[in-house]
Amino acid sequence: MSSLPRKEDINVYDTLDERSAVKNFYGKTLEEIYERLFDEYQSLQEDLAFMGPVGFAYYAQAWERFCRACAERPDDDGNKMWTLESVLEWTQCIISIRCISLDTETPESVAAMHRMLAFWEEYYNSEACRQYYAEQARRYGYAESLIDMPPELLEMREECARLRAKLKQQSFS
Repeated sequence: MSSLPRKEDINVYDTLDERSAVKNFYGKTLEEIYERLFDEYQSLQEDLAFMGPVGFAYYAQAWERFCRACAERPDDDGNKMWTLESVLEWTQCIISIRCISLDTETPESVAAMHRMLAFWEEYYNSEACRQYYAEQARRYGYAESLIDMPPELLEMREECARLRAKLKQQSFS
């Protein structure tokens, strides 16, 4: 989609969540949404999760770009991993919510979810992530046997696999 989504592309069923998405996204460019995400990602992610599939497929591009930027940009304390971890938790929320009604998605919106999940999987399988979780495990006094593969990291990897399997079930004929 090269042009901005129409209101009907964002608000399909006229729910309160879709109305909020129209208020925050309608008429906005990808660049405008991308910039707003740095200050408002927690509230805007909810709009992404509930907007119509055509609007989602379009604006997911800004979220994807935002996730990649967070991988490079440290938070106020200089901690890149915490910022990215937080954003990826919201990414999980977006994908999980949209997977509830996969039959209403379009090929483009499912492709956007696949791209978001690929970034998520890339992060959770990275050595930097494993080291971050190991550091957290040491800090919180985990048993030495759990340091190399803390339960939280294992859970996130399993969740990635579960969502990937769910997305693969969606077929378009």
